[in-house]
Amino acid sequence: MRIKYKKKIFKSLLFVLIFGHVSTAQNSQTVTLDKCLQIALENNFSMQIARNENEIAKNNYTKANAGLLPVVDAVAGYAGSLNSSSSENFDETKTSANFRLGNAASASVNASWDIFSGFKAQSKYAQLKELKEISDLTVRLKVESLITSVASEYYYLIQQEKYKNNLEYTLDISKERLRIVSINYELGSGSKFEVSQARVDFNSDSSALVRQKQQIYAAKIRLQTLLGNIKDKIKDKNFVPDSLIRLLPELEYSELLEQSIRENTQLMIAARQINVSEYDIKIMRSNTLPYVRLNSGYGFSYNAYNKGVTKNSFNTGFDYGVTVGINLYNGNTKREIKNAMITKKNRELALEESQLDVEARVKEIYSSYINNLALIKVERQNLKTAVQNFEIAIERYRLGELAGISMREAQTSLREAEKRLLDVEFNAKTDEISLMALSGNVEKYL
Repeated sequence: MRIKYKKKIFKSLLFVLIFGHVSTAQNSQTVTLDKCLQIALENNFSMQIARNENEIAKNNYTKANAGLLPVVDAVAGYAGSLNSSSSENFDETKTSANFRLGNAASASVNASWDIFSGFKAQSKYAQLKELKEISDLTVRLKVESLITSVASEYYYLIQQEKYKNNLEYTLDISKERLRIVSINYELGSGSKFEVSQARVDFNSDSSALVRQKQQIYAAKIRLQTLLGNIKDKIKDKNFVPDSLIRLLPELEYSELLEQSIRENTQLMIAARQINVSEYDIKIMRSNTLPYVRLNSGYGFSYNAYNKGVTKNSFNTGFDYGVTVGINLYNGNTKREIKNAMITKKNRELALEESQLDVEARVKEIYSSYINNLALIKVERQNLKTAVQNFEIAIERYRLGELAGISMREAQTSLREAEKRLLDVEFNAKTDEISLMALSGNVEKYL
């Protein structure tokens, strides 16, 4: 009788071993990384804010904002008066006027234009262009950061889903083992200790699976938060990631390092910030140079009088002029120029520091990346060996030559080998994503 049930558990274990890696979500629609990235770039709130700020920077890049265009004002006004007056002359005659109404109206169009201001306007316009370029790069940096975050969370979710699949078939094995040893015990061919040990293992696997499902739930929340206002685009219960962690062809260190120095977005922003400081210095120095300003205007005025010989008057005319000046002394200009030069120097130092930091990060992450690629080969071989050992353990257990505890050890070894392989695959992928982000190539995941 015991041999009969041993054969049954052997068939059950073999079935789970062969088919245990099949995803439980085969009938659900797979959500690809590309789809997640497209949704995130469209709906992520931080991404939308970055684009809006970029629009502001583009709107600010105008000649008018830099002071290169004239300023034209239209002015109109009206004033009225209601007066009562009385007077007494030396000949004792008296005159009086009660509630006399007087009014005046005027209108004019005035224009002024700084045709030369020590190149301040030209420098300001060039600086606005730099600020627009920085804003464009900031959006690019935000895109890269978002792609990095979404891709990392996506592959983390794949890893956790595969953990869950492994735990599920481990639990199936433990469940079947508990059922068989319980039947054997009832038939008098098994021990109570073996039943108790099988139950402990089953409960342990059940607990691990519950915790793993919570990990997946939390990972889905983080990923869908990155995707932004998705509403019904991806429902949680149907959110099934790809089943594989796919690596790009092996990256080359020298090429990565060269691209990181040339294409790294943060370094490009830091270089632009130096240009902004240079224009700050030019703008401040322009305050010490002469300026030339043109002025012109056209206007009319109307006045109605409530006394005197003139009843009303109307005037119209055009005026123009030029103003030339220079600031002879300003106690702040020298200080502002010195501070601007210090700021520029600090930004130059910050760029050099960032370059060293990028080089160090590329070197460090690439070393981890290469090690993980090597570990993948090792862990794949380890998994192959663990599968073979597990198959041997099943056969020996079927023949009654292996205790349940030893069977459990082989089962645990297989699960740990699978987990180690998933870990190094995920680590290699996150290293790859980080290297692509540092070298300005992370958009290739789109």
